[in-house]
Amino acid sequence: MGEIERQVPAGLIEQWAVHLRRQRSRAADTIWLLDNGFTIHDGRDGVPTADATARVRREQQEVVAEVSALLDQYDAINLRGARLQDA
Repeated sequence: MGEIERQVPAGLIEQWAVHLRRQRSRAADTIWLLDNGFTIHDGRDGVPTADATARVRREQQEVVAEVSALLDQYDAINLRGARLQDA
């Protein structure tokens, strides 16, 4: 299958980028809290059953890595576009 050209408004792309930056910031904050002694537990009816700290930290590290890669692509596209306009 070939690529389908789609028109996405620039404002919508900017909203996605802002959302991604916020998501990365929240994940980084969670990692900071876990690194500074906070813990997360799975539980039932308000009773902790298992320490989920390591799992949650791994998940948040993945979020930071994936979102950073997406934002790097976004920035590369925008910087390339800015350089083309300057030429």
